[in-house]
Amino acid sequence: MEFTDMAGLSVRPGTLTVWRPVALDEHPASWTADARPASHAQEAHVTPWLEEPRPSPSWIATAFELPGPLSTDALETALSLWTDRHESLRSHLAPDATGLRRTTLAPGAVAVRGSVVGTCLGGDALAHRIEEVFDREAVPPAWPSYLFATVTRPDSTTLYVACDHSNVDGYSMALAAYEIRRLYEAALHGMRLELAEVGSFLDFAAHERQAAQLVGGDHETVVRWREFMAATGGRMPDFPVPVEADDASSPQHNGLEWLLDADEAAAFDALCRRSGGSFCAGLLACLAMAADVQGDVTRKRGSFSTLMPFHTRNQAQWTWSVGWYVGLAPLRFAVRAEDGFAALTGRAMAALQEARRMAEVPVTRVTELLGAPVEPRFVVSYMDFRHVPGARQWADWKAAMVRSHRIHPHEVYLWINRTHEGAYVSFRHPRTEQAEKTILRYLEDVRRAMADTVGGKEAAA
Repeated sequence: MEFTDMAGLSVRPGTLTVWRPVALDEHPASWTADARPASHAQEAHVTPWLEEPRPSPSWIATAFELPGPLSTDALETALSLWTDRHESLRSHLAPDATGLRRTTLAPGAVAVRGSVVGTCLGGDALAHRIEEVFDREAVPPAWPSYLFATVTRPDSTTLYVACDHSNVDGYSMALAAYEIRRLYEAALHGMRLELAEVGSFLDFAAHERQAAQLVGGDHETVVRWREFMAATGGRMPDFPVPVEADDASSPQHNGLEWLLDADEAAAFDALCRRSGGSFCAGLLACLAMAADVQGDVTRKRGSFSTLMPFHTRNQAQWTWSVGWYVGLAPLRFAVRAEDGFAALTGRAMAALQEARRMAEVPVTRVTELLGAPVEPRFVVSYMDFRHVPGARQWADWKAAMVRSHRIHPHEVYLWINRTHEGAYVSFRHPRTEQAEKTILRYLEDVRRAMADTVGGKEAAA
């Protein structure tokens, strides 16, 4: 499953229909007051949408095919059951005098209704129409801040599931393809599918709030953040190779490059473990090596620094739950002239273990205690999707994840994902000629460092 933007997605022609969740009882009393608070991430995400100008769209989508002629009854049933299964999709955060107030609908209180947008659409026009609808409707603080779209053809239908980030993380959307497809197949054959129960993200948010309130200024995570920010002059780390800033007037440039095929990824993984690290640690070592190739930047600084997201699904009940289970932490490890792959991998592994612990404390709680904002400029994400239910079938389902466009003058994001097909990097960066050349050259050096390691060569150090 590749992670891309709408421009990078191959959209087959067909009839476009938009499917929207609706409350069966439109009376406000059907929404029950809910004392469980917004998570820290939700509050930080939703609040800017209450003011003008509003931020860029921030939805995440998954797209996959359903075989044969579409059964609209089965689809409505499947999407309604999926909404029932995950309480966060039936909950609404709205502003009041004290902040954000939550109200929630009971299971069975939501239906899904379709509306045909256009027939015989295809190519860029169809992709643009879908993106336009998602940009307009998959936004907070409205409910629903998620919706669905189908592109139907005689032999198959592509289903798009788009949710504002306040509802989901990337793992939630990868899981959605499997759950919705199984629910659809069961409804199509008149069967009731019994999926294992999952915990509610609303319970997680309440638990996270309680735990975060116990964190004070002397907490180890806050101390580590303070040290990290002091070392970077109070500003979050930039991309390790200079990138010309944009004027933030247009969406960032997006791209995707494959790094390793499945056999190469397995060989690289084995080498990482023999070096005392994980696949992710070895990847970080190669990111540091590539930065060094491009002008000795990393070794002049003496370290490789970035921000990394980590999942916070640390109890079994959250494993298959839809929600935003992600924490952000700083990561830095030393890079010396004599370092080879094994040394860098071991040091990166130690940095990963420390950063993972730090991600348990919400970054917004850290900023409260530090009195300084954390504004990401260079972020590296790593996910291993091989164990997500349905991952073996993603190629057959033509499954993909899609992100909304982003306008920002400085940010560089690298999403590096491992699937059964290998490992790839999806990226976005300021839309400048220098940035595009620099990023592509850097990623080629990353690929070369990984390939040299797999081939038994000592990557340039």
